[in-house]
Amino acid sequence: MLRTRSPRAYFEANYALRSVLPGFAEHVAEWERLSTESCFAGYAVHVERYGDHPRQTLEVFKAAPERTGKGLAMFIHGGFWRAMQREQSRFMATPFLKRGWDCVITEYRLMPAFRLADLVEDTVAALRHIAQNAQRLKLAQRRVIAGHSAGAHLALYGTMEARRRGVALGDSALLLFSGVFDIFPVRHTSIGDELAMPLEEAARWSIYAGADLGGQKAAFVVGGDETDDFQRQSLIAADYLGCGEGDGVIVVDDVNHLTLLTEFARNDALFEAVMATI
Repeated sequence: MLRTRSPRAYFEANYALRSVLPGFAEHVAEWERLSTESCFAGYAVHVERYGDHPRQTLEVFKAAPERTGKGLAMFIHGGFWRAMQREQSRFMATPFLKRGWDCVITEYRLMPAFRLADLVEDTVAALRHIAQNAQRLKLAQRRVIAGHSAGAHLALYGTMEARRRGVALGDSALLLFSGVFDIFPVRHTSIGDELAMPLEEAARWSIYAGADLGGQKAAFVVGGDETDDFQRQSLIAADYLGCGEGDGVIVVDDVNHLTLLTEFARNDALFEAVMATI
């Protein structure tokens, strides 16, 4: 018996999570509940601007006011480069703050009004702002640059470009949660329709076009209940970047693309195990 299969239907089912992931809205609502002001009582929190656009901001969370933390974690949210906002990801500061680390939650401009190169440029500008203001903000040189989904892509490419331009990154490592590193499949989805991404743009910013770690350590973390293609993304990136041997990708069982972050923020054992790899 012969049958046909639609590539678009396959990729839609793997990436259009608002439609196919049960409880998507409820999971995001949980992020927002964990990100309210009341969750950060006792910590110093303020917003800084790294550019003129309203979204070119970063929020600084200090574990102890006027003191340098044990390290600095920078987090970049996901949303396929065209959705979400940093206020929904503030909860990712909590596991670091409770261990004496400072944290920065970063915002950036969105597609399709801006192109992917602009979003990478925002990441570079945010990293430069941190470097130039580290003394004023009392930020440690030990750093983790983290991102989720599209934010993991921006963490990788923004760090690469910042390094090429001589931006001081401190003693830093990458923490990449379920990243989108091969952009080609996303073009063949409703999300791709929104992004209006030409083939040349996808090619330039996909993992195969010369990505490198520049000697940095990197941890790739993915949920065991994520779609096959989302898991493939981290496996491909880890292999391409030379992290494919041994425990190249950390798979967290029984969590999906969204609950992966919730579990990381709440589960002390998971946090410690992931951080031990970098």
